Amino acid sequence: MKSMKSVSTIIGVALLFLAALCYFINWHVLVPAFTVLGIAIITRKALEPLIIGCAIGFVLLAGQGGSKEYFPEGEGMIFPLNMFDGLFSSISRDAHDQGLIWVILVCILYGAFVQMVVASGGIKAVGKYSENHVKTKKQSLLMTYWLSFFFFLDDYFSALSVGNTMRPITDKFGVSRDKLALVLSFVCVPLTIIFPISTWTIFYGSQITAIEGGVLDSAGHAITSPIEAFMHTIPYNFSAWISLILGALVVYEFFPELKGIKDAEAAVVIEVKKEKVVKKDKKEGKVLYFIMPLLILIWCTIFPYPWDFDYWGSEFTFSMDYIFGSIDALRGIATACVFVYLYFLLFKIVDFHKISDNFVKGLETITFVLAVLGFTYLLKDVQNALGFNEFVASHLEGISWLNNATLPFIVFALVAWICWATGSNWGIYAILVPTTAILSTQVHADFWLTQGALASGTVWGAAACFFSDNRVLTAQSCKVDMMKHGISQFPYQMIIFVASSIVYLIAGFIL
Repeated sequence: MKSMKSVSTIIGVALLFLAALCYFINWHVLVPAFTVLGIAIITRKALEPLIIGCAIGFVLLAGQGGSKEYFPEGEGMIFPLNMFDGLFSSISRDAHDQGLIWVILVCILYGAFVQMVVASGGIKAVGKYSENHVKTKKQSLLMTYWLSFFFFLDDYFSALSVGNTMRPITDKFGVSRDKLALVLSFVCVPLTIIFPISTWTIFYGSQITAIEGGVLDSAGHAITSPIEAFMHTIPYNFSAWISLILGALVVYEFFPELKGIKDAEAAVVIEVKKEKVVKKDKKEGKVLYFIMPLLILIWCTIFPYPWDFDYWGSEFTFSMDYIFGSIDALRGIATACVFVYLYFLLFKIVDFHKISDNFVKGLETITFVLAVLGFTYLLKDVQNALGFNEFVASHLEGISWLNNATLPFIVFALVAWICWATGSNWGIYAILVPTTAILSTQVHADFWLTQGALASGTVWGAAACFFSDNRVLTAQSCKVDMMKHGISQFPYQMIIFVASSIVYLIAGFIL
């Protein structure tokens, strides 16, 4: 562990040196990102590096006179006044655009939902039921891996639900929580761009259909459906496929444990609890208390309410595009929370005081997550104000060896590291979809391969980033230190990155 910390310190110092170098060569847009990464790797903290990175960004922005586009009211302000104004402006803007407020509501409601189900004994009952079928350490990891596939709708849903459900079982068999979090990282985010029905599919597909001039299928017909558009990229989302394959190899023990995970596994101490004669609780949890809320959550995430006649009316058709075209994670989790609260209360599964206390406790568990997310959004905005997007676009267009064969690899590699460095994925994807569409047309590259490379890059960045929202939620549900988890799983992510890069290079020359 000491040698690993030494290596982490060296990497962190190198990144801080790069941040200083970027400052002196006037690449100011890269200074905040390298600073955040350097401090995060050295300290293994999440919130403090983000705050420092944002502060440095606003110091640089103050030197440029501010940004009329991103922080109009803070234009001309000195530091730290411009940062306080920027935080307010960023939250207000993202809340107005329904980006940040959507994430906040989904996060806090998932926290409340999970806590209420835990209070009912439903998750504990699933654990007890699983114990009858899970007899070994390997089987506990296999169950974690395959259970994640049932939570395909959203990566938040998967990370929070599977982590909280499987943690007691893997603890029993001596699986380190780092390895539990690793298995989740192999599946949670990648699955959302493999399965055609997810919140990521809807968002990504809508960005593709919004490309100026439209997008055509192989028959020359215009594609207007987000799901149909994104389904064309699924075969080319190589990093997601490779992640799922590597995850399977790890849990089936066909792939060796690497340094960080091996150390975590060696440090596990299985607590042998003495059996005590305990009176059986009359209100002992049942598997039904877990399954019913879960079914309500999945159903209401996919389908609108029965009284939504615009959806269920005469125009209703049995097509994938129509049925799954209205996925809404917020509607699903909000409805599930109301259902769980009333269901447990009315059927006296949990008394009023206990369910109310656990609802609030669930909200409180996400407080740190929300703080990290808030400063992640602020970091993204201050980098944009410094000209991050324009910097990337200008340097991408300036690559002399950019052609139809190399474009998919360049797009994947560049976007992957941008998302890794910034913790932003949906925002980067939305920004670069039009750019990659133009570039693929200019150099005659395969359009869908290039868009698949773009989606893969954002997913790899989200999975590999030490402070992305999914990393935060995965660490929270597995009860493991976020930075420790990010560092221990990073070697595996590098394997996925290298393998994906090779495949994109080969595909670029073949297609």
